[in-house]
Amino acid sequence: MVQTEKLEMILEKCGVIMELAPLPPSILGYYYCDGEYYIILINESIRGDERLYRSVLAEEIGHYRTTIGDITPRMYMCYRDRLEVDRHELKALKWATDFLVPTDMLLDVIRKGIAPTLADLAGYFQVIDQFLMKKLEFMARQKQVWEINRARALCLHRLPSVIIYEKMGGF
Repeated sequence: MVQTEKLEMILEKCGVIMELAPLPPSILGYYYCDGEYYIILINESIRGDERLYRSVLAEEIGHYRTTIGDITPRMYMCYRDRLEVDRHELKALKWATDFLVPTDMLLDVIRKGIAPTLADLAGYFQVIDQFLMKKLEFMARQKQVWEINRARALCLHRLPSVIIYEKMGGF
């Protein structure tokens, strides 16, 4: 598991200002860059929820790592601009899921049977369940079947159902 300190080290190393702030309930995190300062605000209401905090913080750092310019959604945006915002959101979320739940580490945890259910996997990586499901969706876009070992494979073509199947020998 990637430690929370590693996320906070990125902030420190890159000079990103991070503050807990009283944000509206629908906004868990916010990234802003004015050209000189990089700022991440995290809703102070999630202070005690480590899994949610890590998931939100990683996604906001994902914006720092992948986004140029202001992508703040506006009330009256044209469709093209809204698609662009959504594209940047997905890019940041993909970075976050790859950082907190590296694919090789996820497959290794499944291979070793350390976390047998999706809830256990989310707990192992200390992320919320929806974050883990997003990771699996990103993996499914890359390929539908991931080899766990010679005998088993992870099948992601029927998400949200996740199937681990035994390969048939000789066929």
